[in-house]
Amino acid sequence: MDGVRIDKSHRKELLSFLLVKTAAVRRGVKPAELLRVRHCYSGVNSEGLRVCLYRSDIYVILGLDYIELKVEESSSLVLFYNPSALASTLAEECNRQWLARLGYPENGSPGELLAELRRRFSEGEILHEVGVFIGYPLKDVDGFMKRLPETPLHGRHGAWRIYGDVGESLARMNRYEREEAVAADILLAAGGVDDFIRRISLQRAS
Repeated sequence: MDGVRIDKSHRKELLSFLLVKTAAVRRGVKPAELLRVRHCYSGVNSEGLRVCLYRSDIYVILGLDYIELKVEESSSLVLFYNPSALASTLAEECNRQWLARLGYPENGSPGELLAELRRRFSEGEILHEVGVFIGYPLKDVDGFMKRLPETPLHGRHGAWRIYGDVGESLARMNRYEREEAVAADILLAAGGVDDFIRRISLQRAS
């Protein structure tokens, strides 16, 4: 990450969203995050010249484990993940059995499940079972796929649709949102990528 800092205006603008959205994953609060990463983030430097921050640069800067689920002409659909948190999520009995019923390897390792997810993404549109991989409650992922009547949130716009009891879903949703809010505040004060990651790592889990 030598020479890559977030205090320069164009780099800060290009990196802020990705750093904040993956903060909960970095800290193990969320197992994974699905993001679309453009192959070139263009901006203008202090000399007025256009620059490009390539996706390979993004991967190095974020320093997270990732798998490209689908590569298209101008962007890639990328799953950034925390190996330990993802392994725990996929090992939960309800998630493991549910994925097996969808045709995923029964008792498959996280690597095998990710490989199958990537294979399926490469063959079609976004697959909604990815919600389990990124930490959504299984009841909500299953309810969405079955097109069940969703539970109204009375004016609140949630990160995903909730089905059945709202307690677990809102608790998890609120935790993810708090992580992003804390990360956004830290980003404003950080002197660079390394400083941001250091400060995020020192935060106690919310």
